[in-house]
Amino acid sequence: MRKIIFYCLGVIFLASCTLSQSVVIPPANVNVPKHAIFISQSGTEVFLMQTILDLENNEMVVLTYKYDDLIRVIRTGVLLNPEDYKNRNIKGTDAPVGEDSDNSTFIDHSHDQ
Repeated sequence: MRKIIFYCLGVIFLASCTLSQSVVIPPANVNVPKHAIFISQSGTEVFLMQTILDLENNEMVVLTYKYDDLIRVIRTGVLLNPEDYKNRNIKGTDAPVGEDSDNSTFIDHSHDQ
């Protein structure tokens, strides 16, 4: 009997995990880059901002999400060199706290052998 209860709780837990995932599909009239390099991410309680590099025209683009909705695409007009953002790992730096925290976004592995 205990195994059945444990099994049912496990199934309910797994079902709730899959239901919490969402895929954001932007409206057809929104110009979202199709090929991009992820640069950084920042967030608040409600909003999530992602900065990406549009590889079609090397422009920096900021995507703003509110919960599950893409609410704003800002094409900055700032041109970036894609080579500057390759071979790097993203290092999480949301809300750094303390004296020993740095504000670097990337760990540069371009010189690693």
